[in-house]
Amino acid sequence: MDKYLILCTLVFMFLLTSCSKEDVLDKMEYIKAVGNENPQEALVMLDSLEIDIREASEYAKAKFDLLRIRLNDKADYIPTSDVIIKRLVTYFEEEGSSAEKQEVYYYAGSTYRDLQDTPRALEYFFKSLENSYCDSIMLRNTYSNLQYLYYRVQDYRDATVMAHKELDICKQIGADVVLPYINLGASYYGLDSLRQSETAYDSAYAGIIRSQDIARYQPYLIHLLCSYSDLGAMSKASKCLPLIESNPLEVFSVFSCLAFAQYYESLGKSDSAIIYCKHILDVEVDIFGRYDATKFLYRMYHTMGDTQQAAQYAEMYMQLSDSLDFGKRQELAATVSNQYKYHLDQKKELSMKAEKERYKTILVIVVFIALFLASIGYIFYVRRRHKHLQRVYALSAELKRVSENEKQFREDILQKDQELTDSKKALEESSNELDNVKRELQRVSAELAEYDEALKAKERQLSEKIEQNKAFVRLLYQAELDGKAEDVIHDVRQLAAGKKNMHPINWKRLYQAADELYPTFKDRLLKELGTFTEQQMQVCYLMRIGLAKPQIQNVTNLSRVTVWRWVKRYDWISTLGIEAADNQ
Repeated sequence: MDKYLILCTLVFMFLLTSCSKEDVLDKMEYIKAVGNENPQEALVMLDSLEIDIREASEYAKAKFDLLRIRLNDKADYIPTSDVIIKRLVTYFEEEGSSAEKQEVYYYAGSTYRDLQDTPRALEYFFKSLENSYCDSIMLRNTYSNLQYLYYRVQDYRDATVMAHKELDICKQIGADVVLPYINLGASYYGLDSLRQSETAYDSAYAGIIRSQDIARYQPYLIHLLCSYSDLGAMSKASKCLPLIESNPLEVFSVFSCLAFAQYYESLGKSDSAIIYCKHILDVEVDIFGRYDATKFLYRMYHTMGDTQQAAQYAEMYMQLSDSLDFGKRQELAATVSNQYKYHLDQKKELSMKAEKERYKTILVIVVFIALFLASIGYIFYVRRRHKHLQRVYALSAELKRVSENEKQFREDILQKDQELTDSKKALEESSNELDNVKRELQRVSAELAEYDEALKAKERQLSEKIEQNKAFVRLLYQAELDGKAEDVIHDVRQLAAGKKNMHPINWKRLYQAADELYPTFKDRLLKELGTFTEQQMQVCYLMRIGLAKPQIQNVTNLSRVTVWRWVKRYDWISTLGIEAADNQ
């Protein structure tokens, strides 16, 4: 590995010397891309730019320092101070773009996270979120860091919210979701939501199996082993154990030893669990690892009833507890639970500043509107005054015209009075003539009345003579018709006796003769029958002139049954014939 690193460094230095005209910023972009996969190699390449960067611009120097902080963070190198990052934050807040502000805020939060300054870390991580530019990978890492910080100070509710947001972004960009699910499971466990916690761990385990790259997920499998054991899901923990390739007794890791100890303790194999915890005390020099191991050993021995060993590890546990600054931890947790004081103060200050600017803007708008309304009011006043003056001038002209018209009217009235006097005289003369005409009309009216009476008498005499003439003519005509109608009926009877068919003209003559002899028969026939056929009407008329059933059958050529049925149906016609005979 060292030979490969040296070879890459030599190649990069050769490229730098052969391409001396290449821009320093382009070189740093290349180093940044290398650092995404191999931050140690990228740091070596960045050191080779030390000489060139001295002659570069302030912007290039700031980008250089920011890139170094980025590579150190990816290589898990803990910073010793915040001097550089504070200077970079100040510079990029004034000169940087949105992407550069998001990046510098993120690495400021990472720096303060490593320096155990949780409130300031939260402040800068939230500033990175509030930036308008959105780098999806950095946004995901920001939520992951926020989840870690909240979880570390036991603010599990906010840790769960951040874990959900981290998971949502990973799904949107198609990134690996194993770590987000593990963070979510840990946050739910802190909230005592054990079922949701186990579901999240199941999703992480499924993601590892689907990837088919078990070696890449070794730390996550150890975490799942510990978490499943703590949840009591031993069948799932047993599935994780064969996938873990290294034994912590051989390749030491505090967390691996604690995970295996938790697993064996949950299985009831206390001796195996004690071996892993004692291995931590034998190897680990970090006080936090020893603290967790002694607490674990005290709990197991106390459960087993070995009071001597339990007392021994309890004493060690108390000594390590005194060495740890729990008061500082509690103060830190209280500060974070108070919504990261620094961030709140700055946010409140910005809010007040924004509110002040808003009020100032409102004041300017109000003044402008007031001036605008005052101008409009003045314009309306001037226009109204101008209209008033025009109206006064128009009224004056109208008054002058009215006075002239009045004078003219007076002259016209005098003239009309004179004309009226003349008209009265003429009217009196006309009235006398009218009286004479009326007297003449009365005389003529009297004569006309006498002529009218005489005329009415003549008209009465004439109408009486006309009526007498009409009656005489009607009697003559009736006598002539009676003779003809009887002849027609006699002919029909003769035809009925000889079994001869009647011509349509004969039927027409029969109808006319019967209507003349019996004027009311046709109206009653229509009233009694309503609608009827031509043959039915023929039968009815033959019955009315007094023919018997055989005669009717001879004339109409109908069947005997039909004739008898119709005669029975219209027997009221026979009654009419009898009544007519009685009357004769």
